Amino acid sequence: MLDLYFVESTCRHLPKDPRGLELAGSVDLDAHCSIAALFDRCVRKGVNLDYFDDSLLRAEQVVTMLEVFTANAPEAGAQHAQIAAFKSIHAILTQAKAQGMGLAAFCD
Repeated sequence: MLDLYFVESTCRHLPKDPRGLELAGSVDLDAHCSIAALFDRCVRKGVNLDYFDDSLLRAEQVVTMLEVFTANAPEAGAQHAQIAAFKSIHAILTQAKAQGMGLAAFCD
């Protein structure tokens, strides 16, 4: 499971652990894999949210990732798992952007 936590926009280093951070949501491996093409597009824009590594998305990276996701929404006829994964990540990114926050990702 990849757990995502909100971090302040001024955060520039990944916290050592998530204690004291607000949980934004979680993504399982199947969901992450179902939208791998979107994550690859994010990497090309300089934003990497790898499933197996802890990582930090600064607030500006959250915005970039949200733009990629919004521009590449699953098309009609996409698999249910792909749509559900997209909606989950999109909602987390939207909330983080609305709050002006970054995200810390911890793989457990």
